[in-house]
Amino acid sequence: MGTIVPLRSTGQAATPLACAMGVMFHGENVPYKMNEKQFEAVSALESFDRYDHFISKVADWEQLWGAKSDEGWLVPVAPEDFEYFPLWPHPEYAQKITDENFPGHTATEISLEELIDHWLPLFEKDKVKVAVFPNKEWTFWCIEPQELKEELFNEMAKYQ
Repeated sequence: MGTIVPLRSTGQAATPLACAMGVMFHGENVPYKMNEKQFEAVSALESFDRYDHFISKVADWEQLWGAKSDEGWLVPVAPEDFEYFPLWPHPEYAQKITDENFPGHTATEISLEELIDHWLPLFEKDKVKVAVFPNKEWTFWCIEPQELKEELFNEMAKYQ
């Protein structure tokens, strides 16, 4: 299973994977309205609890968000010298948290199908880990792509 990784920016530039920047909350289908109280309460959860929240919401709504700039997707390098791709279950988390830690990025929607069919195999091939639901302090649950895929499939099976 994943591990908790408390990280701050290492001062290294994010590694772009490609694509042009979209507009704020790029993607038309915001899954649900969120108020500030909900944002703060969920953001304050421990890393594994935010991970559980992420799995549940993504399996239910079948959408998630990463962050992009003009230079590409946000893919920081951890102090332990591995690349990771941060993901959130709602664009407000992605935007507000990225603004504090990596200004200049925009929350960008990724469908669950695209994550499973395109991104996770690419991450596996390139040895990029997934940072599930970083918070304002930039702590998150770090997981291998294949493990995330299995967790999402297990959760989605509950909805069938």
